[in-house]
Amino acid sequence: MSSRLSLVGVGFLLGGVVAVVCIAISFPELPLSTCIDVGYTGDEPPGWFEFYEFHLGWMGYSPDGGANRCDTPIVTVAVGLLAVGDYF
Repeated sequence: MSSRLSLVGVGFLLGGVVAVVCIAISFPELPLSTCIDVGYTGDEPPGWFEFYEFHLGWMGYSPDGGANRCDTPIVTVAVGLLAVGDYF
C-alpha cells in the first residue's frame, strides 16, 4: 500500500512541476486564463505584466500592462499539486 501512495505522491509532484513549467514557459500570459479586453486608450503602448489581486484561489493580472484583464487558477493548482505531492 505504501508503494501505491508513493506513486500517487510522485504523480502529484510531477503534475505540480509540469504546472510550474507551463507558467514559466507561457509567462506573461498564464495557462487556464480567461481574459477580457478593457479597452485601453492612450498614446503610449501599455506596459508589461501587472498583478492586481489574489482572491479565492484566482489570481487577477494583466499580461500587457492594462489592455487586457485576466484571471487564472493556475497558481493555486500548482501549489496544491506540489503540497499534496510533498505530503505523500
